[in-house]
Amino acid sequence: MSDDAGERRLVRAWQRGLGNPLRTTDGRLVQVVYRGRCPGGAGPDIRGALIAFNDGTLIEGDIEFHQRTSDWYTHGHHQDPRYRGVILHVVLVADAPPPTSLAGQPIPTLVVDPPEPTPPNDGLLAPDACHRAARQRDPTLISRLLDDLGDRRLAQRASRFEAERTRLTTEQLAYEATFEALGFSRNRSAFTRLAQALPVALLTALLGRRSVPDALDLAQAILFGVAGLLPSQREAHALDWEADAVASGLEDIWSLYRRDWEGACLSAADWVFAGVRPANYPTRRLATAAHLIVRFRDVGLDQALLAPLRRKTVAPTDLENLFLVDDTTGYWSTHCDFGRPLPRGHAALLGRDRARDVVVNVVLPLALAVADETGDRVLADSAWSVYRAFPRPSSYRATEKLAAEIGAADHVLRTARRQQGLLYLLRNHCERAACVSCPLLGGTDR
Repeated sequence: MSDDAGERRLVRAWQRGLGNPLRTTDGRLVQVVYRGRCPGGAGPDIRGALIAFNDGTLIEGDIEFHQRTSDWYTHGHHQDPRYRGVILHVVLVADAPPPTSLAGQPIPTLVVDPPEPTPPNDGLLAPDACHRAARQRDPTLISRLLDDLGDRRLAQRASRFEAERTRLTTEQLAYEATFEALGFSRNRSAFTRLAQALPVALLTALLGRRSVPDALDLAQAILFGVAGLLPSQREAHALDWEADAVASGLEDIWSLYRRDWEGACLSAADWVFAGVRPANYPTRRLATAAHLIVRFRDVGLDQALLAPLRRKTVAPTDLENLFLVDDTTGYWSTHCDFGRPLPRGHAALLGRDRARDVVVNVVLPLALAVADETGDRVLADSAWSVYRAFPRPSSYRATEKLAAEIGAADHVLRTARRQQGLLYLLRNHCERAACVSCPLLGGTDR
């Protein structure tokens, strides 16, 4: 059996559940709280797992599988920033000491027995067989199925928002959800923590009725400062003359407020730059957040996001325009970090494609959550109506890959609703090896 085949079998065994007890090579017992998801493609085999050690430590991160411990180095993972989030190395043979992370810390290693061959009736299909079976289904049926799953995904997100309303104001919920969306996949957690450390009510109160330029400077200074991403908070950060002028102004403002967040700030180590397109660096997303907060400070973020849906007629562009940010003369329109110009010159801080993504993941579920809580059927109907015709963002690589594998033509996926349906399949079935219940193959997960 090839190494690749052996590693795939290990991943599938992990997803089915390894037998207990599980003990790392340094003697600690491990409990799998959440098995994570299989993203496919380059990078760690499992993403977003949650494991607990018997010393009380609970860690969220990625899992990598190999035949041998030494494969970590043979495959070059010790030099690859995509593997910086690996929290557990699962192997069949410990032929070397546990690998170390990019930061030089040992990565716990778990040695397991070779898994038994997959039984033919356990509900798991080889990916190519699964995709072949899906391609044989009627395209019209696939379209209806994706619509249904897209509705289910939006309803699930709305339910999550409704649950969050038990502890958050509607404006803070909208704020945290927007920050989470600005974080993309790699910086989502850090943006959420930032929004919690710097509540929207406090930030808007500090902005007061300052002029827009002054309010933007203050918002950026506090956001960068609490995020731990000002040059003074980062080791040996090179600055050119232009960046030095911008940074000095923000540093001066932050010096007046830093004591208020002493001990509560994030650090540069909490943010991921490696593997992120420069135009999407967290520094540019923080600048985007500042613009949005200043833009909606008078009416409140939640009210601003819901207002278009309360009108008699609403077009998709009405919602997209809420989030478009193109500061053509600002520093961040041509830079991705302090002292680092954008490789391709000017770029909008937040363009239409990403704005569509925020509408789908923030505005529409927020509207449904508020409508359900208040009994506002007009708001709910408006949100569903917009969703079912809303154009899809084009930046979802994961769904593009799955669409190609199952033979879904591009015109079938013209709406965000169907794209969300594909995401539902990916997260709930493909990444969990839950083939037996996959609705695409005639199963049901209801």
